[in-house]
Amino acid sequence: MDLDADVLIVGAGFAGSLTALLAQQLGLRPVLVDRGAHPRFVIGESTTPIANLILESFAGRFALPWLTPLATYGSWKRTHPELVCGLKRGFSYFKHEAGRPFVPQADHANELLVAASHGPDDADTHWLRADFDAYLAQQAVAAGVPYFDRTALGPLTERAGGWTVTGERGDEQLTIAATFVVDASGDGGYLARQLALPDARSTLRTWSRGLFGHFVDLPKWEPQYQGLGGVPEDHPFPCDAAALHHVFDGGWMWQLRFDNGVTSAGFSLQSPLPEDVSPADEWRRLMHRLPSVAEPFASAKLISNGGELIRTGRLQRRVGRAAGPNWALLPSAAGFIDALHSTGIAHTLVGIERLAGLWERHWNTPELAAGLAEYDRLFQAEIEFIDAVVAGSFRGFREFTKMVAMTMFYFATAIWSEHRRRSGTDVPRAFLCADDPGLRGALEQAYARLEDSTVSAAALTDFVANAIRPFNLGGLCGAGKQNMYPYLG
Repeated sequence: MDLDADVLIVGAGFAGSLTALLAQQLGLRPVLVDRGAHPRFVIGESTTPIANLILESFAGRFALPWLTPLATYGSWKRTHPELVCGLKRGFSYFKHEAGRPFVPQADHANELLVAASHGPDDADTHWLRADFDAYLAQQAVAAGVPYFDRTALGPLTERAGGWTVTGERGDEQLTIAATFVVDASGDGGYLARQLALPDARSTLRTWSRGLFGHFVDLPKWEPQYQGLGGVPEDHPFPCDAAALHHVFDGGWMWQLRFDNGVTSAGFSLQSPLPEDVSPADEWRRLMHRLPSVAEPFASAKLISNGGELIRTGRLQRRVGRAAGPNWALLPSAAGFIDALHSTGIAHTLVGIERLAGLWERHWNTPELAAGLAEYDRLFQAEIEFIDAVVAGSFRGFREFTKMVAMTMFYFATAIWSEHRRRSGTDVPRAFLCADDPGLRGALEQAYARLEDSTVSAAALTDFVANAIRPFNLGGLCGAGKQNMYPYLG
């Protein structure tokens, strides 16, 4: 089969399917190709207000009204109860000491809760990716996008005016001629291999690896927290209705609850991959190290991956170039830092928004090349900013107050960006204002202070409070807040 396309999109997760739909609505001819099939187990499940605002904007700008209900928890549940999601009211963090039960403190010094919504109706969601990705692929097909799953693509060949690639789908042979190629394959690395893009992972500060799965019958943390002496009434929202983080010296655990009783749970660890230790044994060792985390898991059952935990090597990746003449990698394919602070989905949607805007304004014009150069520049600034915030947060796991200080670079810029999007004025060019030179310089200085043992946690907090002042709409770093931040949007 021979196909002519304006845009070939490699990868049919949520990002690839959305990109295909936007291209179609712009009058372009997309073709969507994936090496796998839906439904499938995927992590990267937690949205944020920026992500939801972008989905909402896509619905209006590109005449995709069915996207609007998926932008908030309340409308999702009313409109699509068959699609599994989870309630996310914000971010909750709890600091654990190795080998000891969690001990709540009256001033919440070992906790941080930052709300992201007024209540459940306007809240964010956790996406059960098996459901959500499959649904978006179905929407692309329903819109008339040619979609080929279970397809192995061969080498990409440059030709006059674009690209040619062959593929195999069972016994079927495909030849696709396309003007533009988008890599939406996540860590699949299709364009990085085909174009021999430079590997820039060595420039990243963050180092972590993963150990994770999906579980059922996992009790909530709040009853355990209360039984240990905690006061959940002080929290601005129920701490389990969140991206729940259990942090400790050496890593952190996430827990994301879906409404069907499944919980996505896993560790991001800074230690080297252990030799001669199975993933299950490593999990048991971590549970022994974190007794308050372990207690709820005593009744939980692992259901993903055939009942086996998934363990990865280093999670971080970065290409030295994310776009060029007639090609681009979405942020999820061009780089990844860590799931800490849930930046991944929003960052990828920012990239899709940016790319669709370039097509809308400059398709088949000389200005497209300059726009793609800017796309790359912004991505590189964004991945460096996220890396510095996450690496700084990791360094602060030992001394929780320092971690809290470093997270404020994320929360301040996220809240500020959300406000700008809602007001429709001065939407920042870069995700999290990552290309702001003053902010970038302050983040670097804060990171240097983290590495200086003579700088106290209080002094670091004061420095960060001053640095984020131009962006701080949420009262972050406020005296008397006790690490509890209600939603002020």
